[in-house]
Amino acid sequence: MRLRSYLLSLLLAANCLSAQAEGLRFALVKTAETETLDAFTVEGGNWTEKVKANHVAVLIQHHAATLLFDTGLGRQVDSQFGNEMPWWDKPLMQYGAVTPARDQLDRDGIRVDRILLSHVHWDHASALADFPEVPVWAPYEEIEFSEIATPPALLPSQFAHGVNWRPFTFLPVPFMGFEESLDLFGDRSLVLVPLSGHTPGSLGLFLTLADGRRFFFTGDASWRLEGFTGPKEKFWVSRKLVDNDREATRAQLQKVHDLLQKETALIVVPAHDAKVQDQLGYYPQWVQ
Repeated sequence: MRLRSYLLSLLLAANCLSAQAEGLRFALVKTAETETLDAFTVEGGNWTEKVKANHVAVLIQHHAATLLFDTGLGRQVDSQFGNEMPWWDKPLMQYGAVTPARDQLDRDGIRVDRILLSHVHWDHASALADFPEVPVWAPYEEIEFSEIATPPALLPSQFAHGVNWRPFTFLPVPFMGFEESLDLFGDRSLVLVPLSGHTPGSLGLFLTLADGRRFFFTGDASWRLEGFTGPKEKFWVSRKLVDNDREATRAQLQKVHDLLQKETALIVVPAHDAKVQDQLGYYPQWVQ
């Protein structure tokens, strides 16, 4: 009888998760793309080949809220970049033509309820000013980092409008190999985990659809999927420029590498890996 009750409870929990995730969908909102040398993006990369890198926001529709995970490049990025990015860093940070997420979403009447930041670097927080009314969720450590970091990591004008921060802490609840997590809606469909290293409060997002497909949005822990499958760090110049804590970043690469060995169906989506993102498609195309 106990075994029967236990199996029944598992079945009910699974059905509950499926019901909660029913209707959950996401879309990659591409705001810009550029080309760069393969060697600049990952350790051991090719010096004669170029790869495409994207700047995206992840639009997520859950029955309880509509969210953006990161913002991509925003309406004011040209002035932000031109006025505050040091001249010697500009060649490495160039981007292509920009189509802001706000413009794309306003066209279709989509209203965002909250923004989650994988981290506060300039190319992820650029469009915060386009959504001044929307609360922004981030760990305390990342909010503190936004107050002390300087260019090229962070451009102060992106926060000048007064961000409506919603700070949070992770709970000691293990999830997918991570010791801490935060279940956003209590249904395990959207779960945040800490990925500190690239910045002090970097985070990742697990998204699980009703059919069981699971995606892991990893911010800039690695720019390329190869960084996790290797595992491989960024090119040494790049990591010195952008990774706040090299050893912590390496530990996250190894952790995701180990996770991929166990969870072979998991789809890892680094923030700038156009090769991975092209397979998913871009807004207004949805993954559901």
